[in-house]
Amino acid sequence: MSDIGDEVLALVAAMAPDTAGEPGLSSSLIGDLGYTSLRLLELSIAVERAFELPQLDQEALAGVATVGDLVNLVQSQKEST
Repeated sequence: MSDIGDEVLALVAAMAPDTAGEPGLSSSLIGDLGYTSLRLLELSIAVERAFELPQLDQEALAGVATVGDLVNLVQSQKEST
């Protein structure tokens, strides 16, 4: 896994309300890790700050369901900046 992937996983794990184990790329943010809409908003802000990204587009965020989706979003945003 890339450095970005490792950093996203660490951030998701640190902020997850429900951690019955280590989250993986296929872990569902809501179903597996217990994220609520408010917690997802907090996670998006934390990701923007941690990776020095501009504000993430709501359309792009709407497609994020798993940790892997979030990693892909961060990687694509980093490539376009």
